[in-house]
Order: sequence, then structure tokens, then C-alpha cells
Amino acid sequence: MNCLKVTKLISDSQERQLSFAEKVGARMHLIICPYCRNFKRNNEQVSKMMKKFAKG
Repeated sequence: MNCLKVTKLISDSQERQLSFAEKVGARMHLIICPYCRNFKRNNEQVSKMMKKFAKG
């Protein structure tokens, strides 16, 4: 799996349940890729901030 596919899956995971194969593939990639790990971390932080903002 490459970075483009993994970042798309990370974004998709905010809106839908990933399949087992997608989860495994993404996790394997995240083990070796610091850039995608950083993207995942940032994506999660933005999501949390947006939820707080929506609550008011």
C-alpha cells in the first residue's frame, strides 16, 4: 500500500468503517511510514477540534 492510498483510507475512516483488509494494509504501512503516521495524528486532532467547535 502506498501513501496516497493510506491517506485516503485515513480520511475515509472518519466517515465509514474500513474493511478488515483496509485496516490491516493501512496499519502495516503506518508501521514504516512516519509521514502517514503524522497525517493520521493531525487528521485525528482536526476531527476532535471540529467536534468541539460544533458543540459550541
